[in-house]
Amino acid sequence: MWDYLVLAFKSIRHKSTRSYLTIVGILIGVAAIVALVSITQGLSESIATEFELAGTDTITVAAGMGMGIGEYLDVERVRDVESVRGVRTVEYFLMDITEVEYRGQVESTFVWGASEGLLDEIPQFDIAEGRNLREHETGSAVVGSTVYPEVFDNPVGMRSILEIDDDNYRVVGKLEHIGVPSDDQSVVISLSDAQSLLGLDDEISMMLVRVDSGYDVSEVADEIEKALEDELDDDEFSVETMEQILDAVNNVLAMVQALFVGVASIALLVGGVGIMNTMYTSVLEKTREIGIMKAVGARNSDVMTVFMFESGLLGLAGGIVGVLVGLGIALGVEYLVHEYYALTMLKVSISPELIIGALMFSFILGTLSGVLPARRAAGLNPVDALRSE
Repeated sequence: MWDYLVLAFKSIRHKSTRSYLTIVGILIGVAAIVALVSITQGLSESIATEFELAGTDTITVAAGMGMGIGEYLDVERVRDVESVRGVRTVEYFLMDITEVEYRGQVESTFVWGASEGLLDEIPQFDIAEGRNLREHETGSAVVGSTVYPEVFDNPVGMRSILEIDDDNYRVVGKLEHIGVPSDDQSVVISLSDAQSLLGLDDEISMMLVRVDSGYDVSEVADEIEKALEDELDDDEFSVETMEQILDAVNNVLAMVQALFVGVASIALLVGGVGIMNTMYTSVLEKTREIGIMKAVGARNSDVMTVFMFESGLLGLAGGIVGVLVGLGIALGVEYLVHEYYALTMLKVSISPELIIGALMFSFILGTLSGVLPARRAAGLNPVDALRSE
């Protein structure tokens, strides 16, 4: 076995330029797959963590298809949900994208009108500086962590005055960084202020429902849906548990991942064809050597093994470099997203299974690509091979 490896290494080193070019074909495919899988898997794990923080006992009730913008529910529907057995608390908010002015600069951003306990119900919405909105407080605002500098060019601090639709709001608090731009760039005011601002006195965008311990969350969600069906059509609201939302997000990520991996696999197949071409060329160049090997007693299986080891090592070399390049790309994307888009939710997931799988796949692909050239080499007639120039 060791002799086969030595012969394969010597052969690859002898034709170094051609070997490097062949390795590049495998490298590109492996790098693309490793980078894409690391990024999507990391994003999936980060999203799962966020949902766990929100709590598995949470149900969202949203207007329309659940986007929360431009579609509204009558605030009376809160009473319908509160009447459902197993519901512990119901907090709600009104959300829209509107213009906010600060120091003469006018920008459009997310404005939330929150019910009194909403920020306390969402663990991610911790106060980093200042305080939360108080009960029945008007004319005050809590800002996301990147309102400055992502929205406004000037620093927004405690007691800064934001102007929304000719009304002034004094900043009393700043949220911890969450990593989601729509949250980190938001301005949170009281629900009554938001309703007055948007001219929607009796409307809300979404409810956040907490379920009492001892009750099945899915069953409570079904009961909420039945209660709302008495007042609304099916397309006017949506009821989803955190588990359902997470499953939907993961399904989308899985489809995106499968699409990208499929495209990247084409590069791997091209790399496999490149290895096959290189090995056929190697057979032609080594015809006389093959004849000598057979003349001194080498069996067909010995010749095949040498060539298959060589093609397998080419694939493995491409896999090793591809894994390193892929991880570098993934970590680079993570850094750029954190640095320039403030999306800290994206964290690359580097799993040993992915690395080992990529290396094994590249070695197997290389070995299989060398089967036909190896069979051709093994099938050469020793006499004819020795006559080759």
